[in-house]
Amino acid sequence: MFETNNLRIRAVHNTDIIKLHDLWNDLRVQKTLSPLHVIPLGIKFEDTLRSWISESLLYCIVETKAESEWVGFVNFFNADKKNRDATLAIGLCPEFWGRGYATEVLSFIVDYAFRELALHRITLNTFRSNVAAIKVYRKVGFVREGVQRKANWMEGRWQDVIWMAILKEEWEAKQTST
Repeated sequence: MFETNNLRIRAVHNTDIIKLHDLWNDLRVQKTLSPLHVIPLGIKFEDTLRSWISESLLYCIVETKAESEWVGFVNFFNADKKNRDATLAIGLCPEFWGRGYATEVLSFIVDYAFRELALHRITLNTFRSNVAAIKVYRKVGFVREGVQRKANWMEGRWQDVIWMAILKEEWEAKQTST
């Protein structure tokens, strides 16, 4: 179990599956996490979640330290061992948006990935409409690498997918400048 100033980052427990399922079924969250159709996700989705958890390089639950409130998840998946690259995903319950928790979790998890998991690169993608997430990613040190133009159909219009990454040397430079 890891701790930051305000948060606990811990392993997934069986009881978290229902909470993860509920998080993915929140329309506001689902629209930020997946390029698939926004639909109600039934009981079979719990098997998908278990598969994602078991196949991830790291899959953690985020909760508050003070009240042990369930905040969301952070994970590394699609790990490329040869090139020491993994894809980062984060999903927080909307009631915790705007509190600085995403920045706190991501700052810790990026640091952990470079120091302890020996990653060379962390990749992510997000939708152009997710302005708050892009701001957080930049704050943590991610650099925009490219745009898939009009790659996702959402709410009756096309939106761009933004690809971002942070390299170990960029992270190291940021460590020495702070």
